Amino acid sequence: MASKSKKQAQRHAQKQDPLLALMLCAVLLGILALVQNKYGQWSDVRGFFGMHFRDGLHHWPYSPHTIAGTSEVMHSVEYPVITGLVMWLLTFLVPMSDQAIIHYYWITAAFNILLLATSAYLIKSISNKKTAYYFIFAPAVLYSLYRNWDIWALAPMLSAILLFEREKYSRSAWMLSLSIATKFFPLVLLLPIGIIFIRKNQISILIKYCANVLISWIIINLPFALIDFRGWSYFYEYSYKRGLGSASIYEIISILIPSISFSSPYFYLFNFVIFSALIIYLFKINEIPTLAESSFFVVFAFILFTKQYSMQYVIWLAPLAVITMEKVSRKNKEILLYLYILWQAFELVFQYSFFQKMLTDHYRNTSTPMTISVSNTMYASIGAIRYIVAILFTVILCKFFYDGKKAVQGQK
Repeated sequence: MASKSKKQAQRHAQKQDPLLALMLCAVLLGILALVQNKYGQWSDVRGFFGMHFRDGLHHWPYSPHTIAGTSEVMHSVEYPVITGLVMWLLTFLVPMSDQAIIHYYWITAAFNILLLATSAYLIKSISNKKTAYYFIFAPAVLYSLYRNWDIWALAPMLSAILLFEREKYSRSAWMLSLSIATKFFPLVLLLPIGIIFIRKNQISILIKYCANVLISWIIINLPFALIDFRGWSYFYEYSYKRGLGSASIYEIISILIPSISFSSPYFYLFNFVIFSALIIYLFKINEIPTLAESSFFVVFAFILFTKQYSMQYVIWLAPLAVITMEKVSRKNKEILLYLYILWQAFELVFQYSFFQKMLTDHYRNTSTPMTISVSNTMYASIGAIRYIVAILFTVILCKFFYDGKKAVQGQK
């Protein structure tokens, strides 16, 4: 009996080894990514600490405040409440010194590394171990890991997807509301969730799910709104009034074709068109797609025509892409994997060219020599290739996924 129990324990340990290897690999890659940018150049983590917390007084981030020794009044942070709460709480872990801003960045990075490993575990739970490795080895993901706090919203969103797949809808709704309160745009997952429940003729469950998301979101946000409503609402006003540009598809096209210009109505028009096409696509798929299978399409659609493209958006796209990619046939998966690698490569080059162009512009009229200069045209050309490859990957994934669902339905 003891021998049998020992063998069972050994088999259990062997099963745990791959998971342990995955988690350790994620941590190691996260550390290597930190070493590559150990002082946090071009990171919002450093920038927001310098703007809001550098005097060590732990100013509440959702109320206007004046940094000690200055007369400048800082507005509220332009992030949803969980992100603001995280960035505020982490300031209490930083002893005041000349290096406080660096220490704050390192402390935040340590948590980001743990959340990277957690996200890898969740991806493995949703799909498989290989899929998780595709995510953590993506260089563009690692390059953008410490830009800000996006990874804090990714983990609860993946948890919401995992719980939804297991039909634990109440807990899934709570985790989705947590993710929305951290980054907000996981809200778009309600679109495929709604289509899934409608196609299953489970309208009452859909209503309950949406109600749980809304109530949970209100419970999370209400204390912040009561403390300072104007400070709480600043993020939403800022996002609504924000103009087009900064690495967006609108900016890239306008640089390459100066005769073309865009204004805010185009943002609403393009989003209406792409989301209408996506709704038709998700309804026309023969077999009802799962949330894990359809999440990438809706997040990609939202990010494609967003007002401003942030480099850390790849942290959202990469995990959802590889999860969906695993749902196609083996032959088609190989084609998609090559396209995924190409997309991630150009994502990395695009990020590098974006920041290098900023340096080029900054030092253009100074005596400081630039080792690598990036012109507007070069930056826009790289950006155009990045957008083309990402769109190509998504279109082919749509086709392979649709064909696969059609074949499965035919077999039934």
